[in-house]
Amino acid sequence: MQKIEIKLADMVDAEDIARISYQVGKMHDEAVPEYFKPTDESEHLRIVKDMLKSRDNIVFKAIYEGRICGVLFLRIVEKLGQGATYSKYGVITNFGVDENYRKKGIGTALMVKVEEYVKEQGLEALDLSVFVFNSNAIKFYERLGYKALDLNMRKILK
Repeated sequence: MQKIEIKLADMVDAEDIARISYQVGKMHDEAVPEYFKPTDESEHLRIVKDMLKSRDNIVFKAIYEGRICGVLFLRIVEKLGQGATYSKYGVITNFGVDENYRKKGIGTALMVKVEEYVKEQGLEALDLSVFVFNSNAIKFYERLGYKALDLNMRKILK
């Protein structure tokens, strides 16, 4: 079995990360066209470069068979004030595995590594959002112990 390496990404990884981001984005564009504006790979590359430059994002990459085949964007959030259960927690803002490398444990390896990282930072919670059409992702997250907190709804009034 091939070893999956999880490392921090940097700007030299932008094209590979954008390729995976585009695959995930295209799936969303097609599933919910009334919500998403279709984008192309060059737009994803621009967005990924901006995110890699930002101090607000921590980007992890999964390397399998010598190739970047998974990516996860993490943001640390500080929420002070009344009603906050956790004053500091992690939020997964983007996550994807190359469609040619799915079902090989890459997504799980990314999630486990990020959970370890979040714990090392002294955080007690990790949040993420997933669209309800994406039943495979929902099952994946549930297998890892994530539970639904809320459901956002929309009606298009055209």
